[in-house]
Amino acid sequence: MRKLTSYHIYDDFIKWFSLNKNKANHFFALAALLITASSVFQDFLFSEINNTGFYLSEVLLFKIFWIFFIPFSYLTFFVHRKLFRSSIKTGYRIPLLILTIVTVLTIHIMVSSIIISFFGNTWYGFRITVWQLATTKLIDYLGVAFLFYFLAIWVAEYTSQTADKLVRNKQEADKKPVSIITIREGKKVIPIDVSEIKWIETDKPYVAIHTEAGRYLYSVALKKILTELDHPNFVRIHRSTIVNIAKIEKLVSRLNGDYDVLMKCGRELRLSRNYKNKLDTQFF
Repeated sequence: MRKLTSYHIYDDFIKWFSLNKNKANHFFALAALLITASSVFQDFLFSEINNTGFYLSEVLLFKIFWIFFIPFSYLTFFVHRKLFRSSIKTGYRIPLLILTIVTVLTIHIMVSSIIISFFGNTWYGFRITVWQLATTKLIDYLGVAFLFYFLAIWVAEYTSQTADKLVRNKQEADKKPVSIITIREGKKVIPIDVSEIKWIETDKPYVAIHTEAGRYLYSVALKKILTELDHPNFVRIHRSTIVNIAKIEKLVSRLNGDYDVLMKCGRELRLSRNYKNKLDTQFF
């Protein structure tokens, strides 16, 4: 029960992030702010314990590397939205994600190093170069910084894909099932009640729809009409046949993995072993 509750909490958390994906960057900005605050507080405790001076302006200057996680976390999400708004093949997507992380991290290190060097030399006379600062950051904080941006990109990617999936699922759920199929025979327009369809089979270049009233030709592919029907009663039993399971009388095994489908009207159809699982547990 506890595991089930934990799963629902996690699922709700992911859904919230996915539906509010523009707010996910606020979460990382807040995390960066907390890291900065904890780092400053750590320096304060060190100075108190060791009776050394604590100068907030100097501390904040050298902690600017952590402070810069705040704007650069927003930059990471912004770049992700711009790059991946259009569909990109998986083969290109992963290298682009890695390149995004490396680029943002490099800019972060260089900008923070330039600012620390400039104000350190101007205000405090530290005489420390940009190169010295950049290499120090690479040695001391590279792993943490890379992990931060990796997680930011992963959340941006995951929530983006999950949001798209939730939208598609909602669209599917909102889609009303088709109850009437309209076909043309010359100048006549014939409405066919979906519930009266017994089976559909290919009759190239058409499909033949067999109903209680008769047989009708419909100019559409078999795969497309199955999507159009969008009803659990209609399943594919062969590469050339769709059947309404409500019209099935019974299945008779051929003892080779295939079955004969005996319809209530007396017609026999072939059930291929490749489509056997489509009938789920209703017959097996």
